Amino acid sequence: MGILRVWGIDDVSEAVYRVMLRRPELSIEQVATEVGVDDDLARAALAALCQQGLVREHPTPSALPPTPTITGLLRAELTDIEARRSELESVRAQLSMFTADHLVGQTGGWSKMPFELLAEPEALAAMDDLQRSTTGEVLACHRVTSGPQPPEEFFALVRDQLAAGRPMRGVYPADVVDDSAKLDYVLHWAAHGEDVRLGPVDIPEIDVLGHVALVSGEWEGVGDTSMIVVHAPAMVAIVRELFERIWERSVPLRRVTSLGGDQHEEGQRDILELLMLGAKDEAIARHLGVSLRTVRRRVADLMDDLGAGTRFQAGMEAVRRGWL
Repeated sequence: MGILRVWGIDDVSEAVYRVMLRRPELSIEQVATEVGVDDDLARAALAALCQQGLVREHPTPSALPPTPTITGLLRAELTDIEARRSELESVRAQLSMFTADHLVGQTGGWSKMPFELLAEPEALAAMDDLQRSTTGEVLACHRVTSGPQPPEEFFALVRDQLAAGRPMRGVYPADVVDDSAKLDYVLHWAAHGEDVRLGPVDIPEIDVLGHVALVSGEWEGVGDTSMIVVHAPAMVAIVRELFERIWERSVPLRRVTSLGGDQHEEGQRDILELLMLGAKDEAIARHLGVSLRTVRRRVADLMDDLGAGTRFQAGMEAVRRGWL
């Protein structure tokens, strides 16, 4: 298939064009003979080439220099593509607005009470009710605190829903690998089917179930233990977008990753990702299933490779190079 089909030029027209470039002294009838088509087909090809500006018909048919003409066509196409890309990005930026409109339709209009502030016992009861009464994907950022937990009946419900195929995505702070009990808790849910990632150590505690979102009133140990239950569709869309941004910044849970042989490059990326999330060397070693000495040697090698004086600089340079 000819490469000029992107501009609607068929194979015969492209063959005519190439002959005219190589043999500018030939008439259109001679070009037709060279290509192996009749005169009428050659003249139709000539008209198509003239329409695209590749050939000038008067005073005599002649092919224009290909570099400036084809470059001009490419530039025009690329300009159109960039304009289209800009339009599509504008649509993407406004996606939450359409999501909010849809949620309004699903809930029958704006709630008279756009949000509620619930104390911890009531919040746990609300979570249980939402888990039972909603369908679809569950999104959650878990802080894994030592405070009051839902009853075992709630956890049994979640496990049953995971087993039945309900999709759930969960982000846990990267520092869970510093605590074996917390790490076992995360591994428990990963084993039951939750799609688990490790995120920044300062993630907020949020949940999105159906058209309702829950947000913790506590941030980095400051504030109370109440939960804000969000009903307003636009606000729920914002919480959902926040989760998606945190999810993109997080890394998949891996208990053991080899750092040797063919896995060397993957191991380096794992270390860089965990460093960017604020994990310490000891936590990285536990998470990857390697020795502390191995992690420290790999970190030193990475900093040398990246020409970085600090770990923060190493992370920024890795991002700049497209390693992360």
